[in-house]
Formats: sequence, C-alpha cells, structure tokens
Amino acid sequence: MSSEDQWFIEGYFNGLDVLGRVAVNQFPFQIGRKPGIHFTVPSRKTSRLHAVMENRGGQIFLTDTNSTNGTYINRKLVQGEQRLHHGDVLHFADFEVRLIRARGEAATDAPNSDMTVTSMPALPRNLAVGIRELQELLEHKMVEPAFQPIVECAQGNAIHAYEILGRGTHEQLSPFPGPLFHIAESISGLALELSKLFRSNGLEVAAQIDTDLTFFINIHPEEVRNIPLLLEQISASREQYPSMPMVLEIHEKAVSDIPQMKILRDELSRLDIGLAYDDFGAGQARLMELIEVPADYLKFDMNLIRDIDQAEPKRREMVRMFVDMAKRVGSRTIAEGVETAGESQACHDMGFDFIQGYYYGKPKQGKL
Repeated sequence: MSSEDQWFIEGYFNGLDVLGRVAVNQFPFQIGRKPGIHFTVPSRKTSRLHAVMENRGGQIFLTDTNSTNGTYINRKLVQGEQRLHHGDVLHFADFEVRLIRARGEAATDAPNSDMTVTSMPALPRNLAVGIRELQELLEHKMVEPAFQPIVECAQGNAIHAYEILGRGTHEQLSPFPGPLFHIAESISGLALELSKLFRSNGLEVAAQIDTDLTFFINIHPEEVRNIPLLLEQISASREQYPSMPMVLEIHEKAVSDIPQMKILRDELSRLDIGLAYDDFGAGQARLMELIEVPADYLKFDMNLIRDIDQAEPKRREMVRMFVDMAKRVGSRTIAEGVETAGESQACHDMGFDFIQGYYYGKPKQGKL
C-alpha cells in the first residue's frame, strides 16, 4: 500500500446529478446526520452518528454505531466492524456512496468472512458494485474473445465474416460485456480501457486463426468523442496485423458529428479498414448522417428483425425501404439477431446482403 494513497467517499450529493467526492483524511472519520462531523449525510433516515471509519496501516475499517436503519456494504447488512475495500458501495440507511482509493495498489485479499449478513430491504442502486474486481480483470487481462459468424445471403449463407465479442473471465463478475461496462462506466476512463482490452485481445486471438475472412471489431460509444485517439489505436492495430481484413463497428447513436465521421471514414479507408454502423433502428435513425457519411456496412438492430416474418406488411415494407436506401448510398446490409428459419427467409426476401444471429451460430469461444 502506497503512503500516497488517498481515500474518498463519492456519490450524488445534495440532489445533484453529478458525482461528488469527499476526502476521507481524518480519523476516526464520523458519518451521520449530525452537523459538523466529517461527513454529514443528507438523509433523515440516518442516525445522528451513524458509522465511523478507522485507518489502520492504510486499511480502512467501518463500524456501525448502533444506527437505527443500518449500514450496508455492497448491499449486505453489517453489524460490528468490517474492513472496506476500494470500490465498495456503502449505504447509510437509504443514502448511497462508494469508497474510492486514488493511486496505490488495488486490494487483493478477500473481504472479512466474519461479516454478519441478514435480509436486506430495498436500497437505491445508482452506484455499481464490482469496481475492485473489474480493476483486477483489467490489470490481469482476464478476458477472452467470442466469435459470431456473419453469413452472406447470395453465397448460400456461407460465412463472410466474424464479429469479435469480448468476454470476461473473472469468477466474481459476469462474463458478458453489458454488466462489465455498467461497472466500468461508473468510473471515468474504465470503459475505454475495457473496450481497448477486449479489442486488442480479440485481434490477438483472431490473428492465430487460419482464415482470410473479415473480422468486425467493436468500440465503446465514448471512444468516438476522441477521434484522433481512436485512430491512433486503430492505426496501431493495423500496423500489428497488416494483412487482416477488418471492419470497425460504430453504434448508430454515436454517428452525430458529420465532419468528424468523414475524417474517421477517410482514415479507415486509408488503413484498408471497413466501417460499419451498428444497431441501426434501435432508436432515432440518423438518416442524414448515414446518407452524408455512408458506411461500408449497415447493421440493422435485432429489434427491427425479431419476428419480421410474422410482422404487419407495413413494418416489413419499412425495413425493405431502409435496405434499399442503404444500398443506394453504397452500404451493404446486415440483419442482426436472426434466430429462426422464418426470420432468415424474410431477410432474404427483403434483400439483405448478410445475416447474423443464433440461427447461423452463437458467439463461440476458443477455436473456430
């Protein structure tokens, strides 16, 4: 533990929508409703002196001082003293905060097994649990890729490409990207770090596969906010894998700055990397951007495709219209989330170029 470690309580204070921080730098650190103590909790359900933190050799311990409505660590009611760790979510009655350590090494030992756990009432869930475990995942590169096929309609549904999807391998976390990014997005910078790790790991494994098929790679929507940095990272990937056919997927919602998207598309073209807009139709379709800066591929969101074979004619006509529009601007179309023979046939009938979904293959980890 570094002597320069600084601990903070962070949360949404005073009804604000922005995370605030309070330094935990005086011990014993008193927490409660009482004015004038180290951290005055703005909730009438907390006790006047609700809990106390102690620092022993750089380790933080929390004691509930017989509060009326309880103290919770990671949504488990604690009686007596309990050691805290970086990223722990704390509730003092109904008020939620998180303990953060700035600088220094992440804790590696397990929480105290003597903690007393009882039934838990409904508590607010604004701050994600699992920061410490996620940082272990990032530090030790505890991820692996999964590959899902994309088939070509005009070639008898032969495999045209694979999308690289990230999976976590930390035993205390979900393996799926959604829950992992939910945790990562609660700490500035972690989502970008996780996205980069998924991407680099996926390309490293893909390079070992004996195929000349294309690999679709993903980015986090926040990465589009810094196009120069994104291009720097993608350029490094191209330099590392000079002959690998690649397509970069960007969520349709991130396609909002036309001049920046033109820069990105032109630079990707120079690097011989394709561009795909993902999840088209998931929300407000950005038709102007899709026309002004057409991508090589347009991936239709699964919510547009689900049960399309049983849909009303007007819905199928709308999808067909979007497929035709995409082709007119030079984009090839991919139907995502196809799970049945009926959906597959409907996508063929509507003129899709490619299909992706469980009907043709679930994401597969390991060798293809």
